[in-house]
Amino acid sequence: MATSSTFLRDAWLIAGFDLRESIRTRRALVLALLYLLVASITSYVYVEVVRLAQQATSEVIGGMADTGDKVAAAAAAGAAQSAGYTGLLYVIAGGDPQIAGHLATYPPMVLVFAWFSLGALPWLIALTSYDLVAGDLHLRTVRFVALRTSRGAFVLGKLLSQVLLVALIAGLGMIPVLAIGGAYLPRFDVLDTFLALLRAWPILALFAFAVLGPVACASQLVRGPGAARALAIVFLFALWVLGIWAVFAPDPLSLLRWLTPFAYKTQFFHPDLLHRLMNAAGCAALCAGYSWIGFQVFRRRDL
Repeated sequence: MATSSTFLRDAWLIAGFDLRESIRTRRALVLALLYLLVASITSYVYVEVVRLAQQATSEVIGGMADTGDKVAAAAAAGAAQSAGYTGLLYVIAGGDPQIAGHLATYPPMVLVFAWFSLGALPWLIALTSYDLVAGDLHLRTVRFVALRTSRGAFVLGKLLSQVLLVALIAGLGMIPVLAIGGAYLPRFDVLDTFLALLRAWPILALFAFAVLGPVACASQLVRGPGAARALAIVFLFALWVLGIWAVFAPDPLSLLRWLTPFAYKTQFFHPDLLHRLMNAAGCAALCAGYSWIGFQVFRRRDL
């Protein structure tokens, strides 16, 4: 019991120290700016699409003389937009009606932000967290840590620090959504949007666990940061390809998709809470599994 508590204490100490150090680096600033850029672009694109759709509808209806025709045209336009949005939800949900129904509970702007964030996060993490362990191996600073704690606590602490960093940056990503929506959408509900963003925030942090597993594995397999970055990107790309292939593969080969972080994105929007919790546990297990594979090399490495 004492050993377990010491391990967790050391991991949290390393996580806190590494998080403080990471926040001060230019890489963290780049990650934050890139994420804010993604959030701003997706929010602005959504606002422009809504504005153009409303403008086109107003022009068509404005050219009609008969009031009855205007009412019918407005109803038809609303029905067409609703049908198009429902179809988009089904595409995002992979054809699952339960997930599509739960997606509809999110404001469209929040859903666009969350979905594009989930798509961008793997590559942003690969470009900024690749030296999770490889950086310390390259500088040989891990030797001093190894004198005070176990290598397992060191890796766990590093993983936790990166998850916390992603959570902080994901929180910053809410600002452009609220600012752009409030500035350009006439009937924008700030409170409803903010509450929906808070619902989506844990999804981004939990999904980061699934992505950090392969990245941590790559970072432990090699010593240099450059090689770790290349390996992390190639590894994630290979898993992405595997996930696409597994979707169309027959059973039981289709189950291989659960070995990729990308299979867990949609399941976070399932209406059943237990299902979402199991999906979060799957992300944590995926992170642990890939990190453990890399750790088998790291724990035998001469520091």
